[in-house]
Amino acid sequence: MASEWIIRYDEAFMRRFEKLGEMLETADRPALHRFLIDNFGNIFTTFQYYANRIACGGARDLEEEDEETRRELLRPLSHRQFRVIEQSFSVWANEEQYVISSIWDFLYDEGRIRNKKVMSVAEVDGCALVLEQVYVCLAGRHGGKKGE
Repeated sequence: MASEWIIRYDEAFMRRFEKLGEMLETADRPALHRFLIDNFGNIFTTFQYYANRIACGGARDLEEEDEETRRELLRPLSHRQFRVIEQSFSVWANEEQYVISSIWDFLYDEGRIRNKKVMSVAEVDGCALVLEQVYVCLAGRHGGKKGE
């Protein structure tokens, strides 16, 4: 039985990911904000599930997954993903466009997204951090700048 809490890099996810790239190109901030909420908002609830259940040993549904999936769930962040998180929070990251595009950079992970089966627990955590920074920029509260 597949866990509903695992974010899988399946065809549907990849279509949303490719659409994210298109949305970033349009620079339509309100549309991008809505798109992210509708298509990637589940990352926050997944993060909360992992934080609450895994720490307490209550994520039995994850243990029922096949060996490859369980191994991928434990995959650490890549060096590039770690740097994207770090840079999106740094003081010099006042360049809003960089912060907004960081969600693509984090997920794309220098092309590694194409070889992954699921989003690891570490990636869910990191993605939630990056996505929150993107929301802040899209809402116009980053670096003292006002959004459109």
